[in-house]
Amino acid sequence: MPDDQDRIEPDSVADLYRQHAGELRAFLAGVLRDRALADEVLQTVFRKALEKGHTATGSVRSWLFKVAWNEAMLVRRVQTRQAGGLKKAARQRGISSEIPEQSETAAVLHETVEAVRRAISRLSPEQQLVIRMRIYEEKTFAVIADELGIPLGTVLSRMRTAMQKLEQSLHRCNE
Repeated sequence: MPDDQDRIEPDSVADLYRQHAGELRAFLAGVLRDRALADEVLQTVFRKALEKGHTATGSVRSWLFKVAWNEAMLVRRVQTRQAGGLKKAARQRGISSEIPEQSETAAVLHETVEAVRRAISRLSPEQQLVIRMRIYEEKTFAVIADELGIPLGTVLSRMRTAMQKLEQSLHRCNE
């Protein structure tokens, strides 16, 4: 991979895709146990190759597999966090830990989502922006700081304060 460029050419990424997509897809399907999710992660891997592939050292193939593994683990962590959040919300609302009917699950999820949206809407616009960029757009704090043109510490402070306010607000809703 070239070291003197900010990005590698799209044609180079297309060549990498032709060479490695099949085995990467099989690898991701085995890790994630979901072909559709594996295809989404595969897209992310090649987006990162386009954006950051020039930083790869050593074998391009091993770099692609490393990125694929890291992205798959990120997806699994998010899934675990979401499942844990739903269970926690259900416990806090006094709902049985038994698996409820699908309509009950949808209702609890809808109520929880609405409570979170209301709580976020009460944050300052700066805090709302950081929350949206971090959680919904899945950007790193460094990227957020760079895009907003503010110090990293400011971004971290806004996130910490916002999370504390959200926790207090949602705790009050559940009492």
